[in-house]
Amino acid sequence: MWQQKFEQYGNDDFTIVGLALDIDGVSAANQYYKRFGVKFPVLADADYATGFGAVPRTFFVDEHGVIHSARRWETQLKSAGPLRPVTQEIRDQFTAPGERLAPQDIARLSAAVEERPEGLDLVTDLASRYLALGLSDRAEMILKRALKDVEVRAVAKAGSDAAVLVGQAYLLLSRAVEDRAEKVEAATLSFYLNPSIGFGKQIARVIAPEKFDGRPQGDFDNQFREATLRRLRRERSEWLEGE
Repeated sequence: MWQQKFEQYGNDDFTIVGLALDIDGVSAANQYYKRFGVKFPVLADADYATGFGAVPRTFFVDEHGVIHSARRWETQLKSAGPLRPVTQEIRDQFTAPGERLAPQDIARLSAAVEERPEGLDLVTDLASRYLALGLSDRAEMILKRALKDVEVRAVAKAGSDAAVLVGQAYLLLSRAVEDRAEKVEAATLSFYLNPSIGFGKQIARVIAPEKFDGRPQGDFDNQFREATLRRLRRERSEWLEGE
């Protein structure tokens, strides 16, 4: 659908940007994009960006950088006036991509985590950077420390943004630990906390990577993924009812 909309509306004033929330990054996302002939700009976030909740989700962003609901977005394809300049105040709200793994930025974030080791917002940010640098042991340490007192079932029952954040932490933990059983357990808990299709795909890959990697034409076993999602949903319902 979005490829068709891109062909219909895409020009210098409007574009569509895809963001694949895939723990295996660009290579895995490319399999999907090539398979479906996607031509609009696409990105991949191997750290599974927080704040999205259930995926897929669609946002409409106007020329001022204001995010709107995607409902009736086609009626909004008109100019809202001159572009506002990007001020230094706006830039300071974000970390430049090239600085995300800079030693000074990691040192700053690490100090903040030491002051608030239970702060999952900080811990997940730092853990994702450690994983990008291949420092899995450090990521594992800070994630386990932050999660040790979390009542996972209670958080899952309550839902809300807290469940999404704890789910993100467990998905990162599944990437950080080496033990296979521990990987599967952490990934499964991440789905119990945030039962989205996007998380389900990641967890299915953790459970059986051979169903996704190294297959003919780079395709993945979608039947296995769907079966895994159905099983996880059923097991999640039973888990939520437990004590």
